[in-house]
Amino acid sequence: MALVDLLQVPHFIIMLIGFIHISVAMLFVAFHKPKNWRILHFCFAATGVELILIGLLILSGLILHIAHGIIGLIVVIILIGDLIGGYVAVKTKDSRIRFVHIWASRVLYVVMLIVIILGIFYFILI
Repeated sequence: MALVDLLQVPHFIIMLIGFIHISVAMLFVAFHKPKNWRILHFCFAATGVELILIGLLILSGLILHIAHGIIGLIVVIILIGDLIGGYVAVKTKDSRIRFVHIWASRVLYVVMLIVIILGIFYFILI
């Protein structure tokens, strides 16, 4: 299959838009702009996770015998926990939870990139 055919797969499109939202959320943290960047960070992160959950739910079934499916499911579960951890860190002002949230987000972002690449390769090989 051609790479362009991926644009006809709703799972890919919704997951990609969710990943873009998470990328924008991380940019707000990196640049601390505009003045209300925390609210925008939370909104984009929350919508990104919601879109990723929708992208997961629209699949007809999980393919857990390939690396893309296994790692992707693990990432989605940890991503939900990370979103909740970020919210708890802000509400409790606990520096340990904030530290875990920041580093988990960084690691998850890199792993999400790997999962996207694995998914594209898997799609092309079909």
